[in-house]
Amino acid sequence: MSTSRLVGRMIRRAQEARKSADANLSTGLFNLACISAYQFIQLMIRARIIERTGAEPRVRGITGLLKALGEALNREEEISRFLEERKDDIAFLEELYGRSRREPSSCTHEEAEKFVMIADRIVGFVESVVEEAGPG
Repeated sequence: MSTSRLVGRMIRRAQEARKSADANLSTGLFNLACISAYQFIQLMIRARIIERTGAEPRVRGITGLLKALGEALNREEEISRFLEERKDDIAFLEELYGRSRREPSSCTHEEAEKFVMIADRIVGFVESVVEEAGPG
């Protein structure tokens, strides 16, 4: 499969995960909303890294993926600033994602809404950095 087809497929899957987060929020499946929102972030960042490098990143977690994106785009400084500014949000996501996977029904409606809001901010930042970097 070509890189552009793979990236397109990953972006579609990310968008589906984002829609799933909303559906899960509205039906009271808060743990699943968090898991879906986390997949949204990961898939979008991974797709943008593959788009630039042609290779799947070997890192895990939001911080590692964002750093890998910074390297792929030659935007390490901008990513580092974002990570510093959003470190509490990212720690919240990582903790709640882990808890959502380990402990059924452990996530509240408010936590899930906050999770999805932060996911949207992160992906919005990723898309703006990719756009500013221009074509690879």
